[in-house]
Amino acid sequence: MNPRVLLSVLLVQALEISCYAQTAGPATAASVWSALSSPAMDPTKSAHAENVEIVRDRVHIILTDGTIQFAQPANGVVFGAIFHGSGRVQADPPNRIEAQQLFLFTKQPKLDMPFTDATFSFTDGLLEEVAKQVKWQATGPATDELYAKRQQEREDLGAEYLPRLFKSVMSGDRKRTGYFLADLKTKDKGWVEIRDDAMELEEIRAGRWGDFGPVKLPDTWMNFPSAGRDFRHAYDDPGARQDFLIPSYKITTTVADNAELNATTEATIQPRYSGEGVLLFALDSNLRVSSIKDSHGHSLESFQPRERKDRFQSYGNYVAVVLASPTQAGQSEQISFQYGGKRVVRKVGDGNYFCESFGWYPAAYTSELGVDVFAFRSDFDLTFHTPKRYGLIATGGKVSETVDGGQLITNWKSQMPLAAAGFAFGDYKVYSEKTGDIEVQVYANRQPDDLLKSIERAFNNPLDDLARGPGGSHTQMAAIGNLTPSALAKTIGIETSNTLRVFQNYFGPYPYKQIAVTNIIGSYGQGWPGLLYLSWVTFLDSTQRNAMGIRNQVQLTDFFRGHESSHQWWGHRVGWKSYHDQWLSEGFAEFSGKLYVQYRQNLKESLTQFRKDKELLQAGDIHNHQVDSLGPIWLGRRIRSSETNGSSYQNLIYSKGGYVLQMLRSQLTDPRNPDPEHLFKEMMQDYCKTFDNKPASTEDFKAIVEKHMTRSMDLDGNHKMDWFFNQYVYGTGIPQYSFHVTVEGTADGKSHLKGEITRAGVPETWKDVVPLYAHLGDKALRLGVLSVTHSHEPIDVVIPAKIDRVSINDYEDLLADVKQ
Repeated sequence: MNPRVLLSVLLVQALEISCYAQTAGPATAASVWSALSSPAMDPTKSAHAENVEIVRDRVHIILTDGTIQFAQPANGVVFGAIFHGSGRVQADPPNRIEAQQLFLFTKQPKLDMPFTDATFSFTDGLLEEVAKQVKWQATGPATDELYAKRQQEREDLGAEYLPRLFKSVMSGDRKRTGYFLADLKTKDKGWVEIRDDAMELEEIRAGRWGDFGPVKLPDTWMNFPSAGRDFRHAYDDPGARQDFLIPSYKITTTVADNAELNATTEATIQPRYSGEGVLLFALDSNLRVSSIKDSHGHSLESFQPRERKDRFQSYGNYVAVVLASPTQAGQSEQISFQYGGKRVVRKVGDGNYFCESFGWYPAAYTSELGVDVFAFRSDFDLTFHTPKRYGLIATGGKVSETVDGGQLITNWKSQMPLAAAGFAFGDYKVYSEKTGDIEVQVYANRQPDDLLKSIERAFNNPLDDLARGPGGSHTQMAAIGNLTPSALAKTIGIETSNTLRVFQNYFGPYPYKQIAVTNIIGSYGQGWPGLLYLSWVTFLDSTQRNAMGIRNQVQLTDFFRGHESSHQWWGHRVGWKSYHDQWLSEGFAEFSGKLYVQYRQNLKESLTQFRKDKELLQAGDIHNHQVDSLGPIWLGRRIRSSETNGSSYQNLIYSKGGYVLQMLRSQLTDPRNPDPEHLFKEMMQDYCKTFDNKPASTEDFKAIVEKHMTRSMDLDGNHKMDWFFNQYVYGTGIPQYSFHVTVEGTADGKSHLKGEITRAGVPETWKDVVPLYAHLGDKALRLGVLSVTHSHEPIDVVIPAKIDRVSINDYEDLLADVKQ
């Protein structure tokens, strides 16, 4: 083609594209939302695509041969397209972690998959990119249901891509809010997604939705920052791309006897950027918004997903709020939400209620893996109206309590900014005691919940066998007594006080003035600031647990209580910046639970708990993957996927994260000091002080470790702990050590140690600090450490003392298999 003719064609195409924005009339938010959900295709924007290339960082999408058609614009923005034909998606992983994950899911070292159909959702200039590579046909189909069908299917999964697209289409700065989602139909993996989101600190994601028990969850094959940025530092500033912060809340909540919740939340919004017309919030979809107003009294339009009710698969939990006028950076705004509904609080027995800890008030929107809500803090002013016959406990300090007719009205205010707020209410017996200046309270239900009552009936019904008759099934069960949580209220109070004493000694001051503990249904716990939700199992006495066949009682009592109590430090006093850093909370809490077991029980029991964690890491999942091989603990919630068991996330992140801290504790042990753990305590207290009521990242913690590391830990000779973090945090692998050393006495009363330590099962570059112990009779002494930097290290040394033998890994100093 003549260059001048080509130039003329391109100018005409560019003019046609720009005319969309120039000629589009004003659009209502509702019409835009509807258009994004079910777009009308544009017959004038259909083209034959031959080797059209769409490039997003390392990802290349090639439309080899087929037809691409764009949607008609919404709010002046062309946002959607469909493709039918043949194409290919290719990508090189940016680092070994993403390469390992890609291979886990696809068995490919590089992403390379053909596809047939595709939909594209975008605000980042895809139309202009494609227009340069195609010729528009005279006319195309007036309708095509593929885009609307896929949009509906994604909403059914709770994918929450629609509000994100809506936000960008309504934005005054589409470069900052640019969005791209390719949904590609492949033969072997179904619908595969490629996302490039300018508002995410890891912009590029590839993956699909996979089966996870009764629901589908996103399998993340790769997720990484664009332009080759260092993945370790992508979240150094977690607020860098946040639309807004919420410095304060004022929430008035009414909970009725039937568990229905109604609330008014006044949130102070602090915009970080100007020109935004839509703000996105997170709110449980079972709470339906009835009104949203700004500080000028303007009613604001909003959009929510469908109500989840009791459906396993969520439709999403968001509220997209359309502002009356665009945001002004730094100019705070009050937004008032009125909402209500059922199922966020559930009645589970006489005087027993289960209150969801997340989703009961509008929070910052985080639909995808990225910055965590625990990276930010807000002041909370909470007022509750509840039936007066029940008690209520909430985060913060109680400011007032009054009775108005049949209602108890309480007000609670945070004494410092908090990452989250929660509450519990019911018919409680309250036990109180003091630990120093800290008030410890236990709110334990006076009556068992419905599940506990059913267990009581099964155990305590002596007429049951008679009712079955001579031919019935008979099982001898001991009477179990009354399963009332309040019976153990005092014990729980004492144990909670004990955990605070231990953890203050190791980690520094408890961050709040009080702590309250309450029982909840289920087998899990939740640590909120100054408020612990503990499973009813830990409120049973040992006789009841034995009668119910519950084993590993230390795990469900001392360890569990210590784990949840320590979240006052790990998650609240020190938060985490992103999903990559959640191991700093859960792994540290896992270590803390075992630390408490050491003091509450004994060292032997604590080490037994560590060894059980090692067994979990070495166990196989449903696909015969060793749990440790699923990925580094730095991957956080990405471990939860269709490729493994439901328990693998916890078995990996919690267990290995706890071992990481145990190994650092061992490396910092100073046996010549009256307190051998003083170096470890100093490091942990420095970490808490440095990040007091702030979030930390993995690299932040690594910097603290390097500040306190000893000479023996400096295996690379550069005063860095890269060797350790690369292996145990950013890597996978459990080494196998064989330690064989003989001890011979010398004529002058010394001991000659001769032998070797060998390592297998990990790369040749692996390194470890290995504590060495001497034994004389039933006494053991730590001699020092071995710097094991090769797979085979000879040992030939004389020590100035008479000993019987030497050993390694006496105190689970290593996450390793050891033969000796």
